[in-house]
Amino acid sequence: MNMKFLLAFLCSLFLCLNAHAGNKNFSGFMLFGSPNTNNLEPISQKYKGKTPKINLDNGSDLTIIIYSHGTSRPQKKENCTKSYNKIPQSLKILKKFDNTYFYYLCSKATDGGVLGSYIDKRKIEINKVLDQLISVGVKPENIFLTGYSAGGWTSLMMMDQVGKKFNSAIVFAPAFAGPRSEINKYPRWRKIERPRQVKEMIEAKIIKALIFAYEDDAFNRPQELNFLKKKYPSSIKLIGYKCGKGHSTVNEDCKIKQTKEIIKDYFQSSK
Repeated sequence: MNMKFLLAFLCSLFLCLNAHAGNKNFSGFMLFGSPNTNNLEPISQKYKGKTPKINLDNGSDLTIIIYSHGTSRPQKKENCTKSYNKIPQSLKILKKFDNTYFYYLCSKATDGGVLGSYIDKRKIEINKVLDQLISVGVKPENIFLTGYSAGGWTSLMMMDQVGKKFNSAIVFAPAFAGPRSEINKYPRWRKIERPRQVKEMIEAKIIKALIFAYEDDAFNRPQELNFLKKKYPSSIKLIGYKCGKGHSTVNEDCKIKQTKEIIKDYFQSSK
């Protein structure tokens, strides 16, 4: 076979396979190689098109952890295949607990011309998953919200439903409205939209959350999130440290052993 023809064929095949994989829907349960003993549906990346309704067996015996990824650009749908959108290794410590499963929520939310509205749309997406889980028998006290960056911020924005639809949240580097350095370049984000959402967030009667924040984060350092600890001192656990990786520390955690232990202890004490 002609070498040029062979290379062209292989490249075409590679592109075709990538396009095929890209059509797979990421929203769904993640088994991490474990058997699907509770008939969980849908399974992440095992189907295409619209996300099917959640179905499962033995709902009252299960604990579900909903994971919400970050948002690179609110003007575009997020690419859930990117490595930085994977569930953090530190959080995966929770899959070791019996009857505990992750539900990965691949958001389709964008701003659509209304600044900051993607967070409100992501709240609607989370609410839909919560309602479906509860409808198939999962107890609200056995549902946890988790997330990174905008996904973590959205989880905190859901606290008007804490105790009603879910137990609490575990979030990493919760962020909204861009990096601090751009406050004068894009003033509306951090001077108007962020304060508006902070005001809405702290209208909740209680915020129950474990928050990991990084001292060299360009978005929100521990001091930018300390308003939560001041308002809810008994129900917020704010962990701050520095690994030299900034906002990406969640995936390059220099204290991953300690992080895992903190997450495990928080999870066990919350149930």
